[in-house]
Amino acid sequence: MLRETHHWRIAVNRNQNLLGKLFISLQRHEDQVVRLSDEEWGALRGEIAWATEQLRGAFAPDHFNYSFLQNQDRHVHLHVIPRYASPRRIAGSDFDDLEYPNHYGVGVDRRLGSDVIAAISAAIMGA
Repeated sequence: MLRETHHWRIAVNRNQNLLGKLFISLQRHEDQVVRLSDEEWGALRGEIAWATEQLRGAFAPDHFNYSFLQNQDRHVHLHVIPRYASPRRIAGSDFDDLEYPNHYGVGVDRRLGSDVIAAISAAIMGA
C-alpha cells in the first residue's frame, strides 16, 4: 500500500507489464462507478493527481492512461497506467512499452518478485 485516505487507497499493481502501474481502490464496497458520492469523486481527483505526480517524479513517463476496467474485480477501482517512449530500468529489471504510443497489451502479465515491487514502491514514494 502506497497511500490510504478516508475514501481511497493506492497500491502498486502486482502486474507490472508497464512500469509503475498503480490502482486506486475505493475503501467502501461499491461495484458501480456511477454510485460514487460527490465527496468520493472529489477525493478521487486528488488521488489521481497525487499518483500521477509521484510517477512523474519516479520514472518520468511520457504519457498516462487512466482506466476503470473492473472486469475481474467487481469493485470500483481506477488503473493509473504510465506509458513510455523509451525503456526504463529499476532494480536490475528492464521495462519496455513496446506498443507505445498505441494501445498497450492488456493481456500481458508481468508479476515481479517482492524485491522489485519494493524498489518500485520506494521510487514512487521518493525514497
